[in-house]
Amino acid sequence: MGTDLQRQETIKKGLLAQQRMVNSLLGDKEKANKFLATAVKVANDYKLSDCHPQSIIDACINVAQLDLDLSPMLSHAYLVPFKPKKESKVANVQLIISARGYTALLERIGWKIKSYIVNESDEFDYQIDGFEETIKFKKDLDGIDEVFKYAVAVAKAPDGTLYVEVMNKAQIEKHRKVSQNQGEKESGIWAEWYDRMALKTVVKKLVKKLPLGEEGVARATFIDDKPIEAEFEETKSRQNTADLNSIPHNVDTGEVIEDDAIEV
Repeated sequence: MGTDLQRQETIKKGLLAQQRMVNSLLGDKEKANKFLATAVKVANDYKLSDCHPQSIIDACINVAQLDLDLSPMLSHAYLVPFKPKKESKVANVQLIISARGYTALLERIGWKIKSYIVNESDEFDYQIDGFEETIKFKKDLDGIDEVFKYAVAVAKAPDGTLYVEVMNKAQIEKHRKVSQNQGEKESGIWAEWYDRMALKTVVKKLVKKLPLGEEGVARATFIDDKPIEAEFEETKSRQNTADLNSIPHNVDTGEVIEDDAIEV
């Protein structure tokens, strides 16, 4: 139990050590404090207990750079355990940007996007006529045994132009199996939230095709694509970790005290 508490304290201090950076990224101290409080709670989820603390901290900072929310209520992004190589006992986390996360990023620049799952019992028709694409979708609200068929994403540019992406089960599965964390059978987040991961997959595929030229969205797809090394390098950890003992904290709140706030 002592080891768990020590690990939680390491993650908490590591995140608080980045408070200035998060303040700068989010441009609002109150918002930054709220983000860090949520990050500390999410980072200490038992599902991440085998993951290297520094990889968790780095993933949280990446979320702040995108100005997304780690709250499970909004589900903009997930921290997912990434299994280590056989010779290593330490795992890292994979940062997954959800369909909601991409939606939030696109809405900031005037785009609208929708994504949904089509099941076998639903009525669905997708037609392409030259440059025109049309979709008709009628959900079977009385369906009981839902069987996945398609994942669909539709984006609308500020000028009204529509962009569509449709992926069937075979295409989704091909994408899923590319991950080192997956095999023939779904596991981890894919086993728990298959539909959500399918939506994230089709949205990301569509986003990559959009004429955006927007750094935030491009960075999100880059982070989402970035391969994670399962074996964490201790030298990298030492370089990226601040000297936590030298950082003044408020004893009651755990908040980092800014240099300009310290009375001499």
